[in-house]
Amino acid sequence: MMSAQTHSQPQPDNALLSPITTSMDLFQLLDVCESLADELIECKTATEQQALCGRIAHCLEVMKTTFDQPLPAYLVERLTVDKEVKIQVNHDSEIQRQYCHALTQTLLSRAHTLEVNRALTGMLFEQINELVEDLQAPRFLRG
Repeated sequence: MMSAQTHSQPQPDNALLSPITTSMDLFQLLDVCESLADELIECKTATEQQALCGRIAHCLEVMKTTFDQPLPAYLVERLTVDKEVKIQVNHDSEIQRQYCHALTQTLLSRAHTLEVNRALTGMLFEQINELVEDLQAPRFLRG
């Protein structure tokens, strides 16, 4: 159960305007990254794609720092359940984060055809959603 205190910031309608700071917790960064990926998969212009990829890359870099820090108690609480749930947890989220970052760097390079960029964008979208789903999945049992 979450405490009465809210630990997330309201997200602007446009993910490009969402703040990305080192003071954000893992879940806030995941939310921003997911919003950016949602916009990226729908964007129609190369300029917007570049801006979104740049923001995703930045968000993934900031996220990297949260992996080295202990989870705050309020996030542990969000990841704790009363009874066991069957979930396959990826035990190397850092590798998946690196894959996402590599895909954003590849898209930022603009070295591929439109068709390849579409495929890479779809792959990035899927990888980010898997990362978010994995990191927000319950993993602790209340005892």
